[in-house]
Amino acid sequence: MMRTRKGYKVYPLTVAQRFHLFYLPYSPTAAVLNIGTSLTIEVEIDWDVLKQSINKAYERSEGMRIRFAKDKEGNYYQYIVDHEDQDIEFVDFTGKTMEEAEEIMKEWTRVPFKMTDTQLTRVVMIKTPDGFSGVYFLGHHMIVDAQSLIAFLKDIIEIYCSAKYEGVPYPKEMASYLEQLQKDLAYEAGSKAQARDAEYF
Repeated sequence: MMRTRKGYKVYPLTVAQRFHLFYLPYSPTAAVLNIGTSLTIEVEIDWDVLKQSINKAYERSEGMRIRFAKDKEGNYYQYIVDHEDQDIEFVDFTGKTMEEAEEIMKEWTRVPFKMTDTQLTRVVMIKTPDGFSGVYFLGHHMIVDAQSLIAFLKDIIEIYCSAKYEGVPYPKEMASYLEQLQKDLAYEAGSKAQARDAEYF
């Protein structure tokens, strides 16, 4: 049984994460677990401040720093790495059509993530042919759902606006993924709450 990975404590997968691994072998491609989206606005962006804001959002989000490890028996575990600033990509689609830009981003979304010991999200700063600017986000569904995606993008926006515009408050701290994970694992291990739910349903 794995206890640590690269110096970090490992944790079992949740039921939802195990479910994704269950159907993955029956899927035509591992990219079925990719979630890609873009968020743009018609305003001049300070790219340096946006890059800083993206890195700060990663630092504030445990869930976006999840990595997976696999033991010799083929069992998966998860762990959370410390934050390290990364060089955020920038792609300027000026000169292309919107259809071409959208197809390129769809191609990004079709590329499967490596499953073990690697980052499971990607953020690209983009400038689209219609004059809008913002970010493209790609995340693995094992660590990202609609709610966490929205929360992460919202955090980037609020950090950016707080840095750029006077009077805009800095966002409150993000909820701890580890705390929620430990609650979920305790529930799955046979808590009273689970027993009550089983009895009810």
